[in-house]
Amino acid sequence: MSDSSLSAIRFYFSFRSPYAWLATERLEEELGDLGVEIERVPVFPTPELSPELFQKDPSVIPNKTLYMVQDVSRLARERGLSVRFPSPIDPDWSISHAAFLGAEREGKGHAFMLEAFRQRFCKGLDLGEDEVIAAAARRADLNADVILSAAHSDELRSRVSAGWRLGIERDRIFGVPSFVYAGKLYWGQDRMHFLGNAVRRKSGKAP
Repeated sequence: MSDSSLSAIRFYFSFRSPYAWLATERLEEELGDLGVEIERVPVFPTPELSPELFQKDPSVIPNKTLYMVQDVSRLARERGLSVRFPSPIDPDWSISHAAFLGAEREGKGHAFMLEAFRQRFCKGLDLGEDEVIAAAARRADLNADVILSAAHSDELRSRVSAGWRLGIERDRIFGVPSFVYAGKLYWGQDRMHFLGNAVRRKSGKAP
């Protein structure tokens, strides 16, 4: 991953996050016409690195879970998207994120992101299962065998596992979706318009 924060937008995302899904659905609409490269960086917190962000048991904070379900549902409805929440039990997140890196290598990272997110949050499926990853790959017009090979690549899975610590140390992220541009952090899918305005000001395109 290059240090491109002055010339590109870094977009940290996790397939675990419904808010990262909503940001991905809006990404091209909000940021695609700015003429700035978007570097998509898959990350996921682990209990060892960030226990406060990685609650496997939703009963630990039930009010937050109930609110998130309501909030994501209304945000999705606003965009005409259906929602089916998956099981709260976490799969092996390195598989789906390594699969993304394989799709990115094939030039179709964004298409795979969308389809993987939709498998999880529109259909409620488990992104730790090979067939779910393969289905997302096929819907993104990718060779499923190539993407499954990437999903189980030790090298790519290692890159993903290191991504969370790298994001914390390099860009001071603490959650997803996070965007970094010109050294400034924008956290949350509802901050994308501020990011867009910052890019326009820096490029001289602001009205």
